[in-house]
Amino acid sequence: MSIRPDYLTFDDFIQKKLFIIPNYQRAYSWGNKQRKDLFLDLEKLHKSSDQEKHHFMATIVCSKIGKETSVVDEFGVFHLVDGQQRLTTLIILLKAVQKLFANGTDKEQKVATDLQSLLIKEDNRLVLLQTNHDNSPFFRSYLEKGIIPDNDQVKTTSTQHMVEALKECETFVNQWAAEKNGGLSLLQLIKNRLGFIFYLLDDEGSAYTVFEVLNSRGLEVDWLDKCKTMLMGIAFEKAANKSARDEQIDELHKLWSEIYRTIGITKIQGHEILRFAATLEEEFEPNRIMSAEKAIEFFREDCQTDSRKIVNVTHCFLEIAETLKQLYENPRLEAVTGISHTRLLAVAILMKTSLNKEERERIFKKWENVTFRIYGLFRKDSRSKVGEYTRLAWQMAQKNNLPANTLIKKTALLGKDYPIVEAVEELRETDCDKEWETELRYFFYRYEEHLSQEQGSAVSDDIWQQIWKVSATNTIERIQLQSSKRQAEQIHRLGNLIILPAKATAKTAKKTFQQKREIYQENSQLKLMGEILDKRRWTIKEIEERENRLLDWARYEWR
Repeated sequence: MSIRPDYLTFDDFIQKKLFIIPNYQRAYSWGNKQRKDLFLDLEKLHKSSDQEKHHFMATIVCSKIGKETSVVDEFGVFHLVDGQQRLTTLIILLKAVQKLFANGTDKEQKVATDLQSLLIKEDNRLVLLQTNHDNSPFFRSYLEKGIIPDNDQVKTTSTQHMVEALKECETFVNQWAAEKNGGLSLLQLIKNRLGFIFYLLDDEGSAYTVFEVLNSRGLEVDWLDKCKTMLMGIAFEKAANKSARDEQIDELHKLWSEIYRTIGITKIQGHEILRFAATLEEEFEPNRIMSAEKAIEFFREDCQTDSRKIVNVTHCFLEIAETLKQLYENPRLEAVTGISHTRLLAVAILMKTSLNKEERERIFKKWENVTFRIYGLFRKDSRSKVGEYTRLAWQMAQKNNLPANTLIKKTALLGKDYPIVEAVEELRETDCDKEWETELRYFFYRYEEHLSQEQGSAVSDDIWQQIWKVSATNTIERIQLQSSKRQAEQIHRLGNLIILPAKATAKTAKKTFQQKREIYQENSQLKLMGEILDKRRWTIKEIEERENRLLDWARYEWR
């Protein structure tokens, strides 16, 4: 294995190079905190009295995969193995500076032209950095034209991270220019006073070895990425021959590309995929979800003895990622998936292939009801029922001989300490719109389903999409407003609350019940509006009647 480390300034590092982030690497995932830290580093460096001082930014690991020619210039093409998040952000900053200078002084416009030639090569075919996954066209378009996508074009979490980075970097550059007499000082810092250790590796196998060593020394990397590096390293090391190795590595690349694509679409945490997989694969029944660190060692030991297991483990990661995506993409489930061990059991149920689809749906429905009863109606926190949920999830994964009826009974037993009669009384005459907003929205959606079924009609997807897409807090409507001390005690009761699209709730502010009825009528696609519109006035009597009706229904629904 050949390793050649060099210390380079950012300007030296990016010259005569083209960088590609492979699809089997994580998409851009830096958040506001990481970018703020980078901006703060630049501010501190600018304020330093030592104008020769360099700031060490990161270690960047690459493997060279070829070369490209643009007109008469040749460029080395490199796969980025480590450091892609920081490099991507710095290149965004370069483009933000280029946009600032494009309409500046003659000197600034010349700098802008040079920067653009660095970012996009002369024939417009090659870009300095080619990102991966779904945000690639947005990133290239930004480097070419400086266009930031509109919000309605943002469909995935990874694209959202990228768009936020574009906006924040432009804001930082513009503020710097306004406060420090232009942006040239920032560009000088970025190009000449940021230092990098650059590892150029001669093969992909050594890349994984170096990546693992570097990231065992305290660098902030997602645990799933660390596990991937470890597994890929074993695959290179243990392969029987080059042909078998290449075939296995190719399959692993495809699997990891799909894993990162799935993660990029939703808000799935990589470490959760790793921890869930290890917990469900443990030899003995666990009492809690395995830590990420122990999970890596678990898979290291398992795959070192038989490297053929690496593909199976990676398939498991993908299946868990896709199942979590299924949970996260269903807004209805937000109120029952907020705790990790409840998600673990849901994943185990949905992945249980020894059951047919109907059986899985029956068990999942029981899980949903019991989970909401415990953590929604009783408002228990994440310390409750950890062992019970984890053990049952493991049984779902490991014991294929358990029939569906047995698993339904086991799931129902999770709620034996939380009887529905007591749960209902927890809601009576209490504030149901304080620190219970997500649960309240879920409660009323279930009630809407019930009313729709009674009336033989369907839930209005259009209006509920409007309700789901904003914070639950903005969808809660208090029918009666406070006009006396006694009425103040009724405002937050369940019987006085409904759910509306955010635009409708904004219209009801400071209106009387009679005035509100017109707005309610406009949203009569909601079945739960019927029992409100039937009333000509809204008093404590109506609130109590409706609360009793809702609690009677809840007593049956979550029994």
